Amino acid sequence: MGCRTFIVDDNRRARQAVRAILGGDSFFEVVGEAENAREALERIPGLRPDLVLMDIRMPETDGIALTRVLKDRLPEIKIVILTVSHDPADLLRAVRVGAQGYLVKSLDPSDWISYLRAVADGASPIAEEVAARLVTTLAAPAQGSAAEVAKRLTPREREILGLIARGRSNREIAQALTISENTVKNHLKNIMAKLDVKNRAQLAALAVRGPAPPEA
Repeated sequence: MGCRTFIVDDNRRARQAVRAILGGDSFFEVVGEAENAREALERIPGLRPDLVLMDIRMPETDGIALTRVLKDRLPEIKIVILTVSHDPADLLRAVRVGAQGYLVKSLDPSDWISYLRAVADGASPIAEEVAARLVTTLAAPAQGSAAEVAKRLTPREREILGLIARGRSNREIAQALTISENTVKNHLKNIMAKLDVKNRAQLAALAVRGPAPPEA
């Protein structure tokens, strides 16, 4: 089954460029587009896309604010923020409102496809060098030290968290540990509940900090 995709960008040429990139992979089906928040909120609920590609800079209501509204109304929809900025502050804002990914527009089209396929597959990849800069501000004080985090997880959960820190997808984790993808997903739900994070993007950033290794 393909990925029904909706594009939100105030620039018509930018929307056309995104369509052209996604057109290179039949997995993605663009079901609609919008040039502002009002239009997006009118169209997205009826179309129910699997994935929304959201420009971060738009007049009146920006992509971060619109993401917050959409995730409140339609939490099952995956949202990837599109930006020209590498600013970790923007990524932090996006993750905190529930975005599953953050894509810099200057990336090669082939990287767009592999990144978005990973998001559609349930991963929320973040470049490690960006995530590392986020860790100190993203992790809530209640999450405590790395050692305290480790105490909340089982040995298997710590193992999975380590693989997330290395950017592995659910499928790759399943293959590495010889378990099913459904089992990986169940472990991830438990890990996120224990660490009080909202989505895999936040978990990936926390994982880069790395909990203490399991006791021998």
